[in-house]
Amino acid sequence: MQLRQLQFDMQRHLLGEQSGVIAGIVDAPPLPAADRLAIYRNAYQVRLIDALDDTYPILHALLGDEMFVALGEAFGAAHPSVHRSIRWYGRELADFLARCPPYEEQPILAEVALLEWTLAEVFDAADAEPKTRAALSAIDPKAWAALGFEFHPCLRRLKLKWNTVAVWKAMSADAVPPAPELGAAPVAWLLWRQNLQNYFRSMTAVETAALDAALRGRNFSQICEDLRAWLPDDEIPPAAATLVGNWADSGIIIALR
Repeated sequence: MQLRQLQFDMQRHLLGEQSGVIAGIVDAPPLPAADRLAIYRNAYQVRLIDALDDTYPILHALLGDEMFVALGEAFGAAHPSVHRSIRWYGRELADFLARCPPYEEQPILAEVALLEWTLAEVFDAADAEPKTRAALSAIDPKAWAALGFEFHPCLRRLKLKWNTVAVWKAMSADAVPPAPELGAAPVAWLLWRQNLQNYFRSMTAVETAALDAALRGRNFSQICEDLRAWLPDDEIPPAAATLVGNWADSGIIIALR
C-alpha cells in the first residue's frame, strides 16, 4: 500500500468512515490489527476532547466529566477537525449546544460556551499599539467633529440573555454558581485584551449605540447624531467624549482618522 493512500485511509478510519487501512496494519501478537487501530482512534478522540477542555474549562466544570466526555464525542462525530491547528477546533460548540438535545434544554450552556470561545479569540487576536488619552487630548478641538476611530483586533461584542457572566465568574473562583436566570432583556458586553490580560464589562444602551456607530466607521459628529435617540442634545457631546476617553483608557482605539 502506497504511503499517501495509507495516510488517507488512516484519516478516514479516525473520522469513523469506511476504510481499508486495516489491510496495511500488522496483525500479529500481542495485538491484532483491529486493536492496534482502536488505540489510535481512541487517542485521536481523546485529544479532541482535551482540546475542547482547554478552551471550555468552565463548561466542563458545569457539565461534569462524564457529560463533558459525552458532549465531546457527540460534537466530534458531528464536527470533525478541519484545521491545521487544533487551537481552532470547537468553534461550533455553542451552536451545537443550542440546537442539540439534551443540551438545548439548558440554553445557558450555549452562552457559557460562546463566552469562553470569545475570550479565547480575544486572547489570541493580533496585537496593535493603542492610542492613549493623551493622543486624544492633542487633537485640535475643531477637528473632533470629523474624527474617526480604528479599533483593536482583539475587540469583541456579545449579547447575552442569561446570567452567564455571573455563573462564569463564580465557577472561575471555585464558588457555587447562581442558578441559571433569564434576564429581562439581553445585555450587551464588550470584551478586549490589555497588557496580555482579558477584560469584559457590560455596556449601557448609550455606549452600545456609540460603539456600533464607531465600528461602522462613523465619525464623532455622526456618532453624536446617532445618540440623539438616547440622550438630550446638550448631554450628547460630553457623553460621547467620555466614552471615547474610556475606550482609549481600555486600549481598544489603535488609530485616529
